[in-house]
Amino acid sequence: PQAVAQNLSISLDASGNASITAAQIDNGSSDACGIASMSISPSSFTCANVGTNTVTLTVTDVNGKTNTATAEV
Repeated sequence: PQAVAQNLSISLDASGNASITAAQIDNGSSDACGIASMSISPSSFTCANVGTNTVTLTVTDVNGKTNTATAEV
């Protein structure tokens, strides 16, 4: 698979927390056989994470092959 990630700006909520999904980081990832799943790490942020954080997008195709891309959140 070809993993393609995009940077994202988010804001913490009133409790100082935020979460994101793989769909928000994905920027057109693809695979000829089809994508089975996408995941990101990390997906949750707190006041301790204020500033730029590197997030890894992992794309897995239907044959179990994976590829990763990183983005800044």
